[in-house]
Amino acid sequence: MCALAWQSRRLSIDLPRGDWLPREMESAVAMRSLQAMGRGSVVNTIRLTLEFPRGVSATDDAGWTATARVARWLVADSAVQRVRSLPGLVAPMGTYIPRDTLVAMLPAAVRRSFMSEDGRIALLEVIPREASSPRDLSALVRRLRSADTVLAAPVGRATLLVGGLPAFNYDYERAVAGRLAYVVALVVGATFIVLALGFRSVLVPIKAIVLNLLAVAAAFGAVKFVFQDGVGASALGLSGPLDAIFPAVPVLVFCIVFGLSMDYEVFLVARIREARGAGLDERQAIAHGLSHTGGLITSAAAIMIVVFGAFVLGDFLLIKMLGFALAVAVLLDATVMRLAVSPALLTLAGRWNWWPGDNRLTSRRGRVRTFLSSPRRRRSAQT
Repeated sequence: MCALAWQSRRLSIDLPRGDWLPREMESAVAMRSLQAMGRGSVVNTIRLTLEFPRGVSATDDAGWTATARVARWLVADSAVQRVRSLPGLVAPMGTYIPRDTLVAMLPAAVRRSFMSEDGRIALLEVIPREASSPRDLSALVRRLRSADTVLAAPVGRATLLVGGLPAFNYDYERAVAGRLAYVVALVVGATFIVLALGFRSVLVPIKAIVLNLLAVAAAFGAVKFVFQDGVGASALGLSGPLDAIFPAVPVLVFCIVFGLSMDYEVFLVARIREARGAGLDERQAIAHGLSHTGGLITSAAAIMIVVFGAFVLGDFLLIKMLGFALAVAVLLDATVMRLAVSPALLTLAGRWNWWPGDNRLTSRRGRVRTFLSSPRRRRSAQT
């Protein structure tokens, strides 16, 4: 488990390569056709809006010069294939015709596509090079947003905003993956408080949280091996390694698995505490808890594994990735963690499991006889 969890350190949270939708869908077929024509990068066009200071228009000298300067700077980037802008459209039409006449010769729909009606906002379309990976596109978006020194117009500074599908994906990745640490801290903190109050213990919630985190990390390690590195990817219908994992996968898997795993933990520990409070010693209470909750935990986990495993059979990449991660996490948690490692740690800790509330669990031997005399307890006691 630790060796598998160690691999999660190399998990690359980014947009993966390849087709995200089933290959026979119309959009996927059209995308492959565009790529065969050398025009696949059109889908990933980055759109920049350049908003000029008050009193400056996209068609006057100041705005025109600023737009042309930004376009030249964009073309110089090695990740950019070509740039479309208003100055670039009219430049081939002639150099001796006045600019206003050239702009007026353009169809109205074209003018509206590259500048606002009042002329204060100009649009530039940046088409990246073919075969640019999602990581290359994210790096290009970062460069465009950080290089504001080229946006100074003669009468003031212009405001540059970067949009389009690559910018949306980059912002989505930061919004989701960037908050993962806060989500983990919130869930772990709330879980510790609730378990500590419920079981009046410090060690039990710490042990439960550590084992849950280890199970989730091991599932991420398995995802890294299969989807990111391509080990056994063909068995899941993948053509090869994807190099990255969707940003939504770690957050969703952590929250779902942590909730399911904690349910199993509460089932087991609550029954052990019940037996311990009735007077059984630590080993007897653990054996009693395992015998009464093992079947329940195994059955519940089996249902979840079947449900999540069905996701893997689909062709939608995000759902396939989620289903695999969740199925592996539940399998590891319900077998290795909850039915082997957790009882072993409880046995090793002994009476320290219930500190500082251990005094509530001390009782006379008569309570043991009363507890074991119940018909539904006899078989476990004899066992």
